[in-house]
Amino acid sequence: MTARRHGAFARQRIEVRKSDGQREPYSPAKLRISLRRAGASDAVAGEVIADLEPRLRDGISTGKLYRMARSALKKRSRRTAITYSLKRALLDLGPSGFPFEQFCGRLFEAMGYAVTYNRFLQGRCVQHEIDIVAERDGQRLFAECKFHNRATYRNDVKLPLYLRARSLDLAATGEGRHDAFWVLSNTTYSEDALAYGECEGLILAGHNTDHYPLTRGLINQHGLHPITCLGSLKVAHKRQLIEAGAVLCRDLIDQPRLLEPLRLEERQWERVRRECNEILDRGKVRRESP
Repeated sequence: MTARRHGAFARQRIEVRKSDGQREPYSPAKLRISLRRAGASDAVAGEVIADLEPRLRDGISTGKLYRMARSALKKRSRRTAITYSLKRALLDLGPSGFPFEQFCGRLFEAMGYAVTYNRFLQGRCVQHEIDIVAERDGQRLFAECKFHNRATYRNDVKLPLYLRARSLDLAATGEGRHDAFWVLSNTTYSEDALAYGECEGLILAGHNTDHYPLTRGLINQHGLHPITCLGSLKVAHKRQLIEAGAVLCRDLIDQPRLLEPLRLEERQWERVRRECNEILDRGKVRRESP
């Protein structure tokens, strides 16, 4: 048996363990798709897979597989590795849903909308609190942000059913007028949820949809990576920054004073700034004086 055939045979016997404890066969095709979606070329994706496979063991967790893939990708393209980590970075914005809501608002702002948060608007029957109201050129969008702390959580059909009822009640009044109703989630949707949303004209954005604004393309285009992407900061530092109102990596470049309460050493400060600039694909930005 050739080495190539042996590798293929060994690969078939490897199963990965998901976060819910279930196991499924390791799929190089599935891994390649995720790498390509992050922006890796087909050649680079092939190199990453070839780097990983000799080190895979039966029962490996999806979390460990992700970390191994990200590390191998980082050696070839740091920026692509950051993009690859977006799904987990959005999950790390928790445990509350407020930072995710702010992140979603920043995405709409990048598309030219004026954004307000947590608006109370009167419907025909009851008053509704809307997470995000986005307005541009006379167009008015409503958005509901659904954050979950488990990556495996799948929004079922009850969510769009509920939001459709809200949309109808709001549309019956002038105050509740809107041109579209968005749902943004940091996880996925069931097939029934997607089918119902499409049928009723709701826009569902998440990891298994192609809708803006939760797409890697938009995030890369406008430099909207969450600070939880950063590997140069401790989790406690990221949490402190989020509590101070910093949600994006670009916030640390545009407002460097946000880093001052962390009392970082000069070397670590520069490492954070350098990583932010690499993510944003900018030239070196000088540190401002306190």
